[in-house]
Amino acid sequence: MKNNKKRSIPFTSIQDINKRCKNRKIILFGVGSIASKTCRILNGKKIDAVIDNASNLWGEFDQGVEVFPPEYLLNNNKKSFFVIICTTSFVEVADQLEGMGFLPENDFYVSPILNDLRIIDELETIEKTMLFTSGSPPVDLDTYGGGIYELKVKQDIWNYKKVISGNCYGLITFKDHFISVDTELGIFEFDQDYKIVRSKPLPKGMRAHGVDFSKKHDCFFVVGSHRDAVLILDKNFNVIEEIEISNKKEQSNGEPQHHCNDCLVIDDSLFVSMFSASGNWRRDVFDGAILEYDIERRKVRGKVIDNLWMPHNVKYIEGSIHVLNSLQGQLRANNAQIIGQFPAFTRGLDYDGVFYYIGQSRNRNYSKNIGVSLNISIDAGIIVFDSNTKASRFLQLPPKMSEIHSILLLN
Repeated sequence: MKNNKKRSIPFTSIQDINKRCKNRKIILFGVGSIASKTCRILNGKKIDAVIDNASNLWGEFDQGVEVFPPEYLLNNNKKSFFVIICTTSFVEVADQLEGMGFLPENDFYVSPILNDLRIIDELETIEKTMLFTSGSPPVDLDTYGGGIYELKVKQDIWNYKKVISGNCYGLITFKDHFISVDTELGIFEFDQDYKIVRSKPLPKGMRAHGVDFSKKHDCFFVVGSHRDAVLILDKNFNVIEEIEISNKKEQSNGEPQHHCNDCLVIDDSLFVSMFSASGNWRRDVFDGAILEYDIERRKVRGKVIDNLWMPHNVKYIEGSIHVLNSLQGQLRANNAQIIGQFPAFTRGLDYDGVFYYIGQSRNRNYSKNIGVSLNISIDAGIIVFDSNTKASRFLQLPPKMSEIHSILLLN
């Protein structure tokens, strides 16, 4: 991923600069407004010189000191200098300084004034390959319809293609292969060439959505939205047991009442997301929640997150349970706080250690959001989101690609 190079460029805070520049001469690399703003946040620290690559500026004065060519840094004791990059060409200047023997962070930083440009540059230069699933009806076309898709992003160009056709929902890695669930095929495994190596039908009326695997218990867990239940399967896809969320389905002529959709296994806990913890979503009561189920004791422990509206994609990322509060377009984490807000139905989630990758489906329930959101998008695609700066980039897909359910980053 090209972003690794971008992360190596030493962006920083004024506090870090104050620590590094003690007893060293401060050099600004770049003439202009960024240098001027940088001087203001340096709080009166003496500037020894300004460097610029433009020869027409050499001998002029900027920030009260003379402007020199880059060779000035080599013609003096360079170890006595600390350089602050003050130009939007920070990538090229950082390479230039390293070529002169200066070390990032030890000898130079990019001005904190440019921190906003850092995230823009990183988002615009992403190179990533990912899979996503769609539960739309299958069609014999590579560009839309249900199935599993491969999406390749190379900076400002992205292309996608269908690699497996079907009504596909959950998607996880399993050893060096992948596991997904399909309305007709059931649960299936496919390799890195997208060849299905095995499959097995699931019980009738399951409408499987989420899937996860527990190494500790050596079994799969599959959520069925039409059964208000979770199946436990062995490694050969044989059903071991069915976990019922409640008995409300039996009391309602066999109609599912909770709309369970995704799951996550951590140790002995199974976490299941659903539209209604009370089982009243058909009555327009969307008291969505994540329930915790004790795998060892085979019983529901209770709600761990509630007050959700059509939640999906329960993930465990950097020690925190994450969930997409889909209808309200929210990414929640860190004690279920809202860490991201988006303008459409969010479904599909992964993380690469730097950015979140969030699926956006066409919002078919947008009327429910009127009064809650002031911007309701009908577009489908992938949102690349930085949770620290709240900056994002949208990889739009054609309108006929209306549904995304799961995202899985490769490599």
